[in-house]
Amino acid sequence: MRLKIRYSLASALAGVLAMTAPALAADAGTLRVAIHSDIASLNPGVNRDANSDMVLLHIAEGLVAFGDDLSVKPMLAESWTVNDDSTVYEFRLRSGVTFHDGRPLTAEDVAWNFERYLDPATAFQCVGRYNGQIGPKLAKIEAVDATTVRFTFDASAPNFLTTLATVQCTPWIIARSSVDEKGAFVKPVGTGPYTFDSMQNGRYLDLVRYADYTALPGGKDGLAGNKTSSIERLRFMTVPDASTRSNGLQAGEIDVIDEVEPTLFDSLKANGITVDIQPTPAWMTLQLQTGAPVLADPRMRQAIAHAIDLGQLSEALGGGLYKPNPSVLSEGTYYYDNAAAAWPAFDIEASRKLAGEAGYKGEPIGLLVANRQNRVQVATIVQAMLLQAGINVRLDVRDWASQLDQYRSGNYELAIFAYSARLDPLLSFQSLIGDKKAEPTRMWDDGTASALLDRVEALREPADRKAVFSELNAEMGKQVPILGLYNIPSVTALAPSVKDYAGWQGGTHRFWGVSKIAN
Repeated sequence: MRLKIRYSLASALAGVLAMTAPALAADAGTLRVAIHSDIASLNPGVNRDANSDMVLLHIAEGLVAFGDDLSVKPMLAESWTVNDDSTVYEFRLRSGVTFHDGRPLTAEDVAWNFERYLDPATAFQCVGRYNGQIGPKLAKIEAVDATTVRFTFDASAPNFLTTLATVQCTPWIIARSSVDEKGAFVKPVGTGPYTFDSMQNGRYLDLVRYADYTALPGGKDGLAGNKTSSIERLRFMTVPDASTRSNGLQAGEIDVIDEVEPTLFDSLKANGITVDIQPTPAWMTLQLQTGAPVLADPRMRQAIAHAIDLGQLSEALGGGLYKPNPSVLSEGTYYYDNAAAAWPAFDIEASRKLAGEAGYKGEPIGLLVANRQNRVQVATIVQAMLLQAGINVRLDVRDWASQLDQYRSGNYELAIFAYSARLDPLLSFQSLIGDKKAEPTRMWDDGTASALLDRVEALREPADRKAVFSELNAEMGKQVPILGLYNIPSVTALAPSVKDYAGWQGGTHRFWGVSKIAN
């Protein structure tokens, strides 16, 4: 029997949009973008989340970036060379690039940034990818001359360019004026098309166009390419409730919203609103805390996976919009290999049998979820499916900041959690595999997984990497430290006045090159 699930939307929050000054409504110089919560931090790579990354990529830039075709392309570096064993990389910087404080970009600035990221006091979340904890150690950073910076590793680092380009933890190059005389972070002073202006927690964050921005030639290209901007001000408005965001867009008080519910598509389009749907490898997951006593036995985790009908879940959420996928490897990419076949298939009887073998006796299991409409909807459906298999799950609904804190401390049993688009499987596996005691956000603390990760980190050829990724996927399907639910498309709704917006596989917004006409 197919499970019938109903979900009622939360009521709109009254008065949230009172933050929007009436003068902004018809202002072609201000783009008003609604986001579901305040950003976690403006300090690059520190206490970050997807909204932080999205805001910062308009302010700061890295040496390289992913293009639309997911290859690594020049950004602040115009070119680079790599020695035969991939232990030494030299980057030549573009000329004419200035920071928002007016100072020219130099190789010494790049070296200073990487030394800062490597300093434990900075608390850079991806420091493990450079200090030897994950892959080879970055042993030396040198400013060879004013425009050339050299990176030397203690072992072959064939994936260094991919690591530099990662959207989630780009080592953004910021000016020294971003910190005070004691080294404490003040604000991001970057080289990007927008400068940080001001923010009020719970209300908005404003960026202003950098008039002296030095753009690359050509057109938009992922997070590389031409970032010439015409809109003077970007206002990121904190609007937690999905209904309020949708109503604000239709009332002309908001210009851009994302995470749009499929049920709204027709009404939005009827009002002349553009709905942009872009497939991405972003991933909605059910996290399983292997350190929790009730989930320590892999048979119990397999039981949970067998209890969830991914096809029905995706259908209930939005018909054909969401692509069921239990695996890190996304269908339609080079590295996909029918990965879903390696995972426990929907089978209620197998679920009950495995749970019994694991010694489960019906004790309640907490399912942590942020109080965002789409996340609670997913959690409600997952809870119902698990209950049908005799697995007693109770919802633990928290605000996003609280869930993020619990995720970072590993303080949960089950959790609904979305990972923004990792554009290479290595970046995903690096985020998931590791020592939970050293880094509680790691989902998969296992010797076999770590050994396979070490192997793939030393490989350069795509075919060789694909074979090891397939091994990792198969092992992950046995141990189930995390269960993918579906890949998340980027769904963005734009007011009729907004022109030239383009989604891309990276999923995150790019507002350079976007224009707006006055209402």
